[in-house]
Amino acid sequence: MTDDDFSTFDRAFRRVCGAFRLKLKPVEVEELTRTYFRVLESYPLEEVLRAGKTCLTKSRKFPRPADWIAELAGALPPCPKDQRQMTLAEMDDLDRAKRLRYRDHPCLCSDCCRAGVDERELRFVPTLRLDEEEERAFNPRRNGPEVVGHWAHGEELRRWYEARGNFYEAVCRLATRQSPLARAVAQAVAGV
Repeated sequence: MTDDDFSTFDRAFRRVCGAFRLKLKPVEVEELTRTYFRVLESYPLEEVLRAGKTCLTKSRKFPRPADWIAELAGALPPCPKDQRQMTLAEMDDLDRAKRLRYRDHPCLCSDCCRAGVDERELRFVPTLRLDEEEERAFNPRRNGPEVVGHWAHGEELRRWYEARGNFYEAVCRLATRQSPLARAVAQAVAGV
């Protein structure tokens, strides 16, 4: 979970407190909520909420953090503290992109039509941070960091095809040279 998830967690946690009829002052509820949030923050929000519902149905007394974590045992591994965790949507997009070999059917959205790429395959490309570096995040499904990506549309997709064309054009120029290294590079690229 991230700090942005706190309000959703807070509402759900207060429902758990209400279900068990805890007699706490508002300040105590706030403190307890923050404590549980910090203990569970390395897990995805969806899994934490699911585990909370399970605790409600199984427990006769208010669930301790250890009870909650026990319900999360089958969940995805916790994210290291120094990394951002991929969202479920990012993980699903990445899995789908890998299955499709990072390309998908053409898109007829208005952006792709305006850019003139409505007949070209969509491409899954890395998401860049403000410093132009690839964004990386912890992927719990693979238990490690991976490059975060997205499906390029419109002008971004047009630029991708333009850069690809420029690359192949440069490789063809290399192939016309008599250097064995240039020919080897051209053959390797042509085989891709």
